[in-house]
Amino acid sequence: MTAIEGANALDQLGPVLSRHPVDHRKRWVNATWALLIAVPSGWLGVWGLSATSEGSARSNRAVGLLIGLALGAVWVAVTQIVRVLRGEPGEYFEVRERGLVHASRRGAAGWTWDRVTSLHIEGNAVNRVATRLGNGYRIEIGFADGRRLRTDGLAAYAADLGRVLLVRCPQVALRPRIPWWGRAGGWLLVWAALCVLGIVGEILYVIDHPDHERTEQTTATMTTVTTVPGISETGYALLTFGMMACFIAATTFVVLFVRGRAYRRMPAS
Repeated sequence: MTAIEGANALDQLGPVLSRHPVDHRKRWVNATWALLIAVPSGWLGVWGLSATSEGSARSNRAVGLLIGLALGAVWVAVTQIVRVLRGEPGEYFEVRERGLVHASRRGAAGWTWDRVTSLHIEGNAVNRVATRLGNGYRIEIGFADGRRLRTDGLAAYAADLGRVLLVRCPQVALRPRIPWWGRAGGWLLVWAALCVLGIVGEILYVIDHPDHERTEQTTATMTTVTTVPGISETGYALLTFGMMACFIAATTFVVLFVRGRAYRRMPAS
């Protein structure tokens, strides 16, 4: 049985019990605010990086903080824009007596409760981050016809929608969700190996750029010998940060691979 489509056909699902519109417009606001933070902080960070090549440790930490803030804000903006483009204008969910309706300006479709084959709910819908960014709460629904629906904390009364789905779909409500690192398998070790190769490459780069001496003839009888660093202090700071990030990432991937073995041993449902 495929989805029920058409206004008259949807009446088969009974009266509307609740409606949950998805506020995609809020994502544009989130992305705008994130870019307003990213642009000035990123500009200040890049300017500080070029102006304080021989600066103090405190100034280097300030530059790192600004660049980290800019990168984090860019990540928020990109994820919000991608989710807007992936969503549908005018999207909403309707809980009906005998099923669920998903609709937007592109059309509407409905399914009876027994057509739900998978249900995954994660997060806390009353968290401010969840209601503002939509990242802290997520619902994913699979149906017998192969279609899948996703929504998050930007759906109105998202917690109520999640509770109704749990109550109406007991046949799938208790199935555990396998996290991405439980499905990645050997790819986690591949990514860990790439991180290790990154560390090796950075170490080889440091070895290949040693300090050297430069001789200058200052007068007819005097020469000046100065030591020229092969890598600037800023370069060393960036390389150190890169090696630390790669080490943490490699360790994380290995730990996730070990933890994911329990999921890979689960029998397929």
